[in-house]
Amino acid sequence: MALWHKLYVWGIVIILLLIMIGELVWLPDPLRWGTRFYWIDVIDGLIYAIAIVPLIWMIAAFLHLTQTHTRRMKVFLGLVAFVCLLSAVIVVVVPKKLEFSASAMILSLLLVATDIILQEGKKRKVPHRSMIFFGVTLGLLAVLLWPTPYLVTYPGITLNMNRYAHAESGTKHGDISGVLIFERPAFPMDWLYAKLFKDYTFEKIETLGMSLGEYNQEVRTMKEDANAAGSAIAFHKVGMGKGILADGVRITAVLQNTKAAEVLQPSDVIIALNGRPITMTQELTERMQVIKPGESIQLSVMRNKAKMELTVATRASTDNPARASIGIMIANEVRYDIPDLVTYHNYLLHEGGPSHGAMLALTLIDQLTPCGVTYGHHVAGTGTIEPDGSVGPVGGLVQKAYTVSRTNADVFFVPVSNEADARKGAGDLRIVPVQTLDDILNWLKAHPKTGAPACSS
Repeated sequence: MALWHKLYVWGIVIILLLIMIGELVWLPDPLRWGTRFYWIDVIDGLIYAIAIVPLIWMIAAFLHLTQTHTRRMKVFLGLVAFVCLLSAVIVVVVPKKLEFSASAMILSLLLVATDIILQEGKKRKVPHRSMIFFGVTLGLLAVLLWPTPYLVTYPGITLNMNRYAHAESGTKHGDISGVLIFERPAFPMDWLYAKLFKDYTFEKIETLGMSLGEYNQEVRTMKEDANAAGSAIAFHKVGMGKGILADGVRITAVLQNTKAAEVLQPSDVIIALNGRPITMTQELTERMQVIKPGESIQLSVMRNKAKMELTVATRASTDNPARASIGIMIANEVRYDIPDLVTYHNYLLHEGGPSHGAMLALTLIDQLTPCGVTYGHHVAGTGTIEPDGSVGPVGGLVQKAYTVSRTNADVFFVPVSNEADARKGAGDLRIVPVQTLDDILNWLKAHPKTGAPACSS
């Protein structure tokens, strides 16, 4: 077998191994490099290893080109090399755009397969060896990557919140960890992983009611809102700034095939319902409780700085047919008073979502408080942060608790409503249910860790 042919094959084997490793990327999570770098930080660099494969294929194409005499074949191999180089560049330049990387890699693989099959076709009438090899490869790819109508949730990774967020005027004191889990369309291989590892759960995928692009934008917006909310609340807690000021309810998405989609738009801000002012999502939810399904309502909204009066027909809620629903996803339209610069580390695996909000607020309070607020504990936790400082429920607590239990965290703070699921995931972990950010601060103050250094500030 020629060297170029071996390189093609080795590239294919490596990509299959990388996919398998990628689906089990959570396993090494307890690894630490000092107190700053977690496994998730290493992943930020390892993700670029994917570029090795198209580079190997590019080298193989060039080697084959030097041994080729026909002009047509030289042009084809030049195309293979160019596409492989382009794939490597895409992986390195836009690592978060998986759809771009995947498309480029698939095209590279198809060209590589074509080259191998064409060369065997010169020796045999039917290139059965190459066809069998690529048939097996496609079968393995299908097992590893073919999406099913199920959603899989499985253990994730922890992140150093002091590395994730830093207040310019703050100083790192305690160890505080956030936790992320994986939730994605299930692949056939996931059912095997579920037999080998604990806390893999599957459920039927429900219709999002919006495009995948809109959904991805929604979770990114949630992340940005959680960053701003956690920061504003933290500064307010230490006597800096006014915290969060509510100005209405922002529509983040309008569900398809609803009457609301004919009238409302994402980014509209609801300021009144049937003539009564609305400042927060909780008020809108409470007012909707007296509306009957199918009844029309009058909404006052701000759109592009202009006030509009709109009539919207409601529908029965999918969760409770007796309750009226508009068919929108909402968030508080608020102003965040953040008097100091806060910088955030952009983790490749932290795409979006609000579940880090409470730990972000705690981290910044710890940085802005002389000697910190953890009292020697390695703290882990999860939960959204609301404008009033309450810690809201999040999903995946079974997997999150198990993920934290694999680390050296001393205590895991969870929203009260999530306590039961957290204990299912890790019964031996010190789990403390909380309702507010103050509950976390008060518990830490009342339970200083034995041997914690005394504050000298």
